[in-house]
Amino acid sequence: MNNLLNSIVFNEISVQLVLIVIFGLFFLLVKNKIISILSGISKKTKTELDDIILTSFNTPFTYLIILFTLVILTEKLNAYFNYLDNFNLQTILYTVFILLTATGIIRFLNEYNKKKLFLKNISNDDDPLVIEQTYEITIRVTRVIIIVITVLILMQQYGLSITGLLAFGGVGGLVVGLAAKDLLSNFFGGLMIFFDRPFKVGEFIKSPDRNIEGIVESIGWRLTVVRTFSKNVLYIPNSAFSNIIVENATRMTNRRINEIIGLRYEDLSKIPSIVSDIRKILNSNPDIDQKNQPVVYFTSFEASSCDIIVYAFTNTKDWREFLEVKEKVLFEISNIISKNEAEIAFPTTTIDWKKNS
Repeated sequence: MNNLLNSIVFNEISVQLVLIVIFGLFFLLVKNKIISILSGISKKTKTELDDIILTSFNTPFTYLIILFTLVILTEKLNAYFNYLDNFNLQTILYTVFILLTATGIIRFLNEYNKKKLFLKNISNDDDPLVIEQTYEITIRVTRVIIIVITVLILMQQYGLSITGLLAFGGVGGLVVGLAAKDLLSNFFGGLMIFFDRPFKVGEFIKSPDRNIEGIVESIGWRLTVVRTFSKNVLYIPNSAFSNIIVENATRMTNRRINEIIGLRYEDLSKIPSIVSDIRKILNSNPDIDQKNQPVVYFTSFEASSCDIIVYAFTNTKDWREFLEVKEKVLFEISNIISKNEAEIAFPTTTIDWKKNS
């Protein structure tokens, strides 16, 4: 009788095991079919990102199904033979899921970095080397973070206290942070430049806070190299840019003519005609931006002159072309002054001396 009961139970267990294996194989076939359909769709899209996602998670999903099947088989056998103590199906499945999910994400990051898709959408002004370095460092840091988080989750799941580990990590992080304070400061300064884009390689920058003025030659993770007008090279730590004002002259829309023309007091009656003539030549000049209306006014009586302000914007923002336009405007103003028989004032002192009789 006992042999008969054992035979029935064994047959029942065998059927369950076979069904579990069949369901595992079925889910593998379904997964492969779904992946095949999605692969066909992804090949028709313009982006390669969906191909990378499918490639990265295909193998982990396969292992996930296989391991889930094996774990369930083990649980069924253990229920019959009782050869494993404290077998917790939920904990093991959770562990497998966490490990394979982390593996899939890391595989995705590796494939994304390998394909270098981030280099396909950069503009001609961007430095490919800086962008590549940025993504590589970001991906490495992200991988480390994923691994640390995975280990902490599993430790917590298996009842291990992570309070001491976190405290030790906090102290260690503080020591490392203090030792590498300047290095980290420059690193995050480089990140700020990369993401905020206050300037790029080839642009002219200057800072009113520091003696910085020149063309950006390169942007690294620790230093930014600027070539000055005197052809000297400035090596500027990236952390400096987080505390100073940076003016990017390359991105200006126009250059400005801002001059004060001082005439003699003897020519005061001629100023209305001179102002009118200057307005005419500016309003008819094709090199002057007419959307920003030129400003020409008699503004003040000074100690030795009657001052006229000439304020206008040029269409060009190129420095050499601007100087040519400004030069022509100043010569035309000089001709107008001469035509009206006036003269430019210069500092003078008049002494009214009377001889005592």
